[in-house]
Amino acid sequence: MTLPSLLLLVVTALCSLPSSDAFAWPFVSMTHHHHFISAIDRRCAPSSSSSPSSFALCMSNEDGSDTSSISKDRSPSMYTPLDRPLLAIVDTFSLTIFAAIGKSSHSSDGSLDLLAILVTAFPFITAWLATSPVTSVYSPDERSENMIATTAVKVLNGWALAVPLGVALRGVIKGYVPPVPFIFVTLISTLIILVGVRVLFNVMEGFFVELVN
Repeated sequence: MTLPSLLLLVVTALCSLPSSDAFAWPFVSMTHHHHFISAIDRRCAPSSSSSPSSFALCMSNEDGSDTSSISKDRSPSMYTPLDRPLLAIVDTFSLTIFAAIGKSSHSSDGSLDLLAILVTAFPFITAWLATSPVTSVYSPDERSENMIATTAVKVLNGWALAVPLGVALRGVIKGYVPPVPFIFVTLISTLIILVGVRVLFNVMEGFFVELVN
């Protein structure tokens, strides 16, 4: 198969992929954001008859808020753990729990070796935090009647990329390919723990917000 034919096949396959708002990857929103900025640029392009005041009015929303900072700030889809540090700590705790459960199950007396737990959790925590700007796991939570489903979808976006990467990093650190049972148990247990702890966090967060207000 020639290179042009291969490229045509790839483009055709990508165009035929179904779209899903619930499980769409965060970079889709980045594309929408790019189109939005392009539309502003075209609408606000200076002309010979335009004045500074008309350009300033163009860069304002209908409610009067200034949108000129859009071009200065980062894309709204690029959120890092620094945007939600408490939630980042919660996720780190979740992955540490996963490592602790795994280590205790392999211990003859059920004792826990803190250093071994941290070494096991390290590649997964690193992968989770490093991929968060792409997966948007630290973006603002959407208001929804089904908080559990919304939380699960957001975690699933991050889990699908970060956990397999964490398994690969662990394999590099250990110097061998992890066994299939370990990979299977890791995928299932990390998803359950991450979703469960995040749901609990959201419930407690909502409770304290109502308590303060």
